[in-house]
Amino acid sequence: MAKAYHPLRIILALMVILVLILMDHLHSPTFRFNSGQGNVQTTLSQRDQSACAPCGAPCPSARE
Repeated sequence: MAKAYHPLRIILALMVILVLILMDHLHSPTFRFNSGQGNVQTTLSQRDQSACAPCGAPCPSARE
């Protein structure tokens, strides 16, 4: 009697499911919005270009 579940088939099925989930996630509007590509202003795209810190904080010399 043959095995009902072959380990290689299970791993292959799980990999196919993972690829489908990743494709759906990477093409979703939410992912584009969170990565700054959704044609909306996000915290990252609003950052002050003259700021010293990566978070957009002003330089210590510019503070009053």
